[in-house]
Amino acid sequence: MDYLGKQIRFLKALSFIHFGGKAIILPFLPLFLYNQNFSSIEIGTIMGVSPLVSIFAQPFVGYLSDKYKTIKRILLILYFAVLAASFGVFFNGAFWVVFISFISFHFALSPCTPLLDSMTIKSLGPKRQGDYGKVRLWGSVGFFVTAVISGPVLTWVGIEKIYILFWVITLLTIFLVYYLKDQNQSSTPVNLKGVKQVVGNKPFMLFLSLCLLVMIPHRTNDTMVVLHLENLGATTVLIGMAFALAAISEVPVFYFLSKRVKQTNPLLLLGIVAALYTVRWTLYGMIASPVLVTVMQLSQGITFGLFWLVALQTAVSFVPNHLRSTGQALLTSVSFGIGGAIGGTVGGWLFDTVGSMVMYRLMGLLTFIATISIFILYRASVQKETAIAKGRLANH
Repeated sequence: MDYLGKQIRFLKALSFIHFGGKAIILPFLPLFLYNQNFSSIEIGTIMGVSPLVSIFAQPFVGYLSDKYKTIKRILLILYFAVLAASFGVFFNGAFWVVFISFISFHFALSPCTPLLDSMTIKSLGPKRQGDYGKVRLWGSVGFFVTAVISGPVLTWVGIEKIYILFWVITLLTIFLVYYLKDQNQSSTPVNLKGVKQVVGNKPFMLFLSLCLLVMIPHRTNDTMVVLHLENLGATTVLIGMAFALAAISEVPVFYFLSKRVKQTNPLLLLGIVAALYTVRWTLYGMIASPVLVTVMQLSQGITFGLFWLVALQTAVSFVPNHLRSTGQALLTSVSFGIGGAIGGTVGGWLFDTVGSMVMYRLMGLLTFIATISIFILYRASVQKETAIAKGRLANH
């Protein structure tokens, strides 16, 4: 029990540091590239490639983890690969070198999140899976703290020294991974036939499709909220605060609702999340005050935080234990990879074509359609379960 407690403490610290590294790359890498004289189109191309890469990287690496029955060794390889790829990102002024380096960088970094989730769930075991949120909340805290601290630090040392912060955090991550131990690895062999069974699981694929509908607007907001706030007249400090508030708002949701999510029908919860997202995006499309929109980023907790608890724990229930990393990687790939690619591309086009206010209203319309679809499926599933229960009673 004492060893398990130590493992969980290391996983909390890992979540803090891992998402802290993302809080350096997501907000500040575009600014670094801008200061390296890259054009806006070049920066958009470099940053926009990441969701596309994760679509392939996450399921592939998840499969390797399941096949070779290790998460720890895969994570160590990935983080060292991130360090190697970062040299091309931080120390070369040629567009194609930075572009290819960032593809390699994100190919290595993007699978780390679902692998850490898988390690956490396996370490907790079936009886304590409801405590997942209490581990994951440290990622939100790490993102918040790093985002708040990095701005003043980079102002002091210069944005061109961003690599120092990122390398320190990555080396700390490697140090923590070294002390982890692989948990609950199934003896069942993993091959491509087993992966096909996961992909061929129609209820799981339907659930992923519903998650995609909900996540496309969310990922659009991730990409376009900076420009939306800038259009509304927000300062740089206010924009940074918008990201910080969104991250910290997830903490109470992960802490208090993690166990309760397992006690409620996942389709019902997903429908509630989609309805809440509908209200959120509609309000974003109606409010012209940058301060109010920034404050509304606090709704990230009850929308995304609740979504991720529902999605991850439901995904785990759909796949066998020996393919858990593959299933979780597919969820992440669909939600953030495909969702990010569609959300970023379509969102950018809508932003330029109809403006950000209309864009958010259309995002609200999409989540409204998702809400109706989810509740129709929920009602059908309840009716089916009721019919099965009545049939069993009649047989007895």
